Amino acid sequence: MRTRSITIAKLRRDYWGRIQRGEKRFEIRDDPVADSSVAFVFKDADTGDYLGCARIKHRTDFGGGEASPWNWPILSVLSTVPIPELKELFPLGTQIRDAEHEYTLYVYEIEPIDSETLLSLLIGQEES
Repeated sequence: MRTRSITIAKLRRDYWGRIQRGEKRFEIRDDPVADSSVAFVFKDADTGDYLGCARIKHRTDFGGGEASPWNWPILSVLSTVPIPELKELFPLGTQIRDAEHEYTLYVYEIEPIDSETLLSLLIGQEES
C-alpha cells in the first residue's frame, strides 16, 4: 500500500484566485514537501481560512547539488510573483553568495482540484 499525504501551505488570497483561474501554475518552496504528498491544501496567509487545494503534478529542483541554477526573473515568471516579493519570501536567496547554485528551491507544478478529487487522490482511486 502506498501512503499518500497532503501539504498544508499558507498563500495570499489573490494568489489562490490566480491558481483557480489557471494563471498561476507553479508553487515555489525552499523546503521540499514529502515525497508522499500528492497535493497542497492552501490556507489564507492572513486569516488561516481554507482557500482550496491543488494537485502536485511535478517537482523541479533548482540550485544546490546537481540541479540547474535559478535566477529571480525565471522564478518570477514561473510563480507570477514579483521579484521584490520573492526576495522577501526567500531572503536566504539574497544573503547567500552564489545563491543561484548553492541555495535549493523546489518548484512544484500544480493544478487546482476540488475536495472530492483530493479525497480520491488520498485513498488511491486516482493516479497522481
